[in-house]
Amino acid sequence: GMMAICSGTKVERSRVREYMKWLFQQLEGPVYVHGWEAREDCTVVDIPSDCIGYITGNRRAALGSMEEEWGSLMFFMTEPDDRGRGHSRGGGGTERLAIFGPERARRGSELKIMSSIETKSPGFFTRGL
Repeated sequence: GMMAICSGTKVERSRVREYMKWLFQQLEGPVYVHGWEAREDCTVVDIPSDCIGYITGNRRAALGSMEEEWGSLMFFMTEPDDRGRGHSRGGGGTERLAIFGPERARRGSELKIMSSIETKSPGFFTRGL
């Protein structure tokens, strides 16, 4: 069968196990990372509902391309009691996109995502600046 070999510090190996667990959980359904706010390897971006398909791409191609470019792991988080409702921002619902990895990888991914959203939905992040 398939096998993955992980190396690095104990903390890095532990994170890899978590990342792989979440990756496989996505095959079963929505994933939510409890305590993401306290993690030093996590950034969350609110994505407007009307931009989710644009950000994700066909069969996750756009998101996968950004993950590969920046060396990050990204997926939409859905709280167990919040399925389908989203959060309100600017009059429309949003979904949380979790970005995991080193700080530089997360920041690059975050900025690219924000730029894509501004292209699709001008003013989402820049309105009021």
